[in-house]
Amino acid sequence: MKRLIAVAMLAGLGACQQHAPSNTEMPVPEASGNLQDAHRVPAPSADVGSAALPAPELEGVAVAAGQWRFQVSAKGDQAVFGDAGEASEFAMRCDPETRRMVFTRAASGGTGATMQIIAANGAATFYTEPGPGGRTQASNPATDTFLTDVLATAKDRIGVRIGGGPTLAMPIDPVIRQTILRCAAPIG
Repeated sequence: MKRLIAVAMLAGLGACQQHAPSNTEMPVPEASGNLQDAHRVPAPSADVGSAALPAPELEGVAVAAGQWRFQVSAKGDQAVFGDAGEASEFAMRCDPETRRMVFTRAASGGTGATMQIIAANGAATFYTEPGPGGRTQASNPATDTFLTDVLATAKDRIGVRIGGGPTLAMPIDPVIRQTILRCAAPIG
């Protein structure tokens, strides 16, 4: 009896192998339309990844003069970009009470305008409101993945744009990551 079951199982296995479908039996669709109008999608490779994403907002934009500095104040830690002794061009401040990053830029925008922050591996757009000293400001929870996974790990440079205005391109500095991660850290 055991021998009969074993023979039946082998016969069934052989039948499955004989009738397995082959990809070569599938018809290949013919190309239609103008091939010159088709968009080529590059195949995945080690050269293509999140760091290779296009950032057209940063293309051709010169990096602004200035340096990043880290400041601790009663209003919260902040990363400030600009020339020493001058008003900052851009700042990222942690509001410790709400655990939000507050972005301010020396540009007009007002309520309802947008602030776009751009990195080579991602971008995010925030609604703005008037900030102190005629600046434009926006905010985002410090634990948002755009901040922790994109902005804190950005390479080369980042950009900030209000509405359709010019992009302020700035070099990356460790104080950006430091400010974000300190603000996003669990309290306790």
